[in-house]
Amino acid sequence: MDARHQGLYADVAALGGLGPAMEEVARQRGHDLGYLPQPEVVRIQTSRGVVMVDPADGERLFLLGIHIPGHTWPIGSTDDLGSVVEAVVAWRDGLPYDEFQARFPFARLDDFRRSVDSGEPTAQAWAELLSTDYHRAQWPLLRLLHADETLRGCFPSITHRAVRLRVDALDAGSRQVLVSEEESERYEVFAVGVPGATWVPVPPGELTDHVRELLKEE
Repeated sequence: MDARHQGLYADVAALGGLGPAMEEVARQRGHDLGYLPQPEVVRIQTSRGVVMVDPADGERLFLLGIHIPGHTWPIGSTDDLGSVVEAVVAWRDGLPYDEFQARFPFARLDDFRRSVDSGEPTAQAWAELLSTDYHRAQWPLLRLLHADETLRGCFPSITHRAVRLRVDALDAGSRQVLVSEEESERYEVFAVGVPGATWVPVPPGELTDHVRELLKEE
């Protein structure tokens, strides 16, 4: 664990850092958080975003946040590692937001819920990608996909110059595809998570229909 945290988090450091300490506390309480090797900031993927736990500087305080690409919401803090572990488990297991708030008084979900309910993460992600010069090469493809009402509701990101569309902004395991423009109006599509999937060439006039079909609920 970082030297500046040794004094405030001696119990955590003694167990090998924040990740291993959370593993051990979870085990003692009958939970399984999986393997958490991170000695500092812990990240745990859930169907409601990546839960982040970060030790504060200057005082003993564990900071909780929910992260998706380009967006992080602080949702509370506490000095009790046991409460942190219980909160992470409850969030991962899908405890309803109202019940989560009641069970963990240190949590503050207002900003997170307001943003998710309004669709802001997805809309903001589109706006940022379509206005950032770094992604200028992807603008024609982004505009083509964004023009489709259904695809506009999917969460966009850029992965190795390809546009990734995900059905659920928070759930990295939800249905998603990669769309790449190899040359002007020459597209290839990859269905993420489909066994045996390969990059498939798609004619320009069929692109949005093809992507919608891959993303639709089975």
